[in-house]
Amino acid sequence: MQQRNSNRTNRIGRRPFLATAGLSAAGLAGLAGCLGEDDDDNGDGGGGNGDGTGAVASADPLASPVDSSGVSWDDLGDLEGEITIYSGRTRDQIDLVFEELENEYDGLTINRDYDDNDVQVNQLVQEGDATPADVFYSQDPGALGAVHDEGLVQQLPEDVVDTVPESYREPDGYWTGVSGRVRSIQYNEDRLDETPFDSWDELPTDIFAYAEDDRFEGIISTRPNSGTFRGFIQAMVDLEGEDATRQWVSDFMDQDPQLFSSGGDQAAAVERGGDDDPIIALGNSYYAARLVNEDSNSPIRVAFTEGDAGALFSVAGIAAMNDVEDPELVAEFARHLVAVEGQEFMMEDNGEFPVIDGVDYLGPLPSPDELNSPTYDLSNFDMELQEANELLEDEGMMPL
Repeated sequence: MQQRNSNRTNRIGRRPFLATAGLSAAGLAGLAGCLGEDDDDNGDGGGGNGDGTGAVASADPLASPVDSSGVSWDDLGDLEGEITIYSGRTRDQIDLVFEELENEYDGLTINRDYDDNDVQVNQLVQEGDATPADVFYSQDPGALGAVHDEGLVQQLPEDVVDTVPESYREPDGYWTGVSGRVRSIQYNEDRLDETPFDSWDELPTDIFAYAEDDRFEGIISTRPNSGTFRGFIQAMVDLEGEDATRQWVSDFMDQDPQLFSSGGDQAAAVERGGDDDPIIALGNSYYAARLVNEDSNSPIRVAFTEGDAGALFSVAGIAAMNDVEDPELVAEFARHLVAVEGQEFMMEDNGEFPVIDGVDYLGPLPSPDELNSPTYDLSNFDMELQEANELLEDEGMMPL
């Protein structure tokens, strides 16, 4: 067995490949020949109850997690060998996680291929089962749905799937979310006195107000080219109807918004606070969280709408390709992402939310159980999100 770089002690033996607590032999047999099987049975099962709630215990945002009940890396098998990942997430968002895993395991090599989600999906479709990719790591559920619809991916091990609430994964386990993000209202608290709002708690909790209220004219922004924005629009269509959503987009464009092509650039502009920068922005909260993590004096803050698409909780996630070089390595890689350390690392370094029970939220923002996100099945998304795309184009918001 390879030696690990960490100083952790009390490791238990290598975890059997598809073993999971509480799974029947019949349940495991359904996965044989996909991501492999192992006759040994030495390990512990996955955490979480898969009840679809997504709730986790709240915690002091600056404190280390305590009483977490999720699976630890110490409970899992080693990562040894080469794995190739096509990533629709940008290098600055996810490469630190890959580096952490490579530092943890001497024998692990992660081959990274970074590009936009749609580029990666098109590449996977062209390559088919001959792709060198073992895993597709997507920025949003739409792209994961696309590779599933093309028949390019296989079911993940049941212990991985059952760890994640149903609303954050494909129902039959063909892809799963591994970290969460929520739509938010970003704002510069030092510049609120330049607006008609005296304090953050005067910001509306209804997403429609940000399009209809003329107090936001000229001071608001968004990023319409992101998958999560298109997901937000698609969710609004599903929750409120196409006519109401189309009216929202039309009214929002009447606010003379700044439109960004990068979520990081948009958050940085809000934080910078120049005369030509937006004071308020619609965007994923983790962009603001990353800035606050880097500089506790940052003036950027977030607020949330309540119970509507403006507070949609979405995920970044993974899918395993049909023909992988090392099935056991792919399965263990997935387990590491949804284990305690993987979840904590994505919170601490990328400002995201956990997607499993038993992991306390770390960060400067409200914890997931404090949010009032709408109930929404993320597997409804497909890659094109055609209805959302067409609506945005019709109303002059796309393309940038």
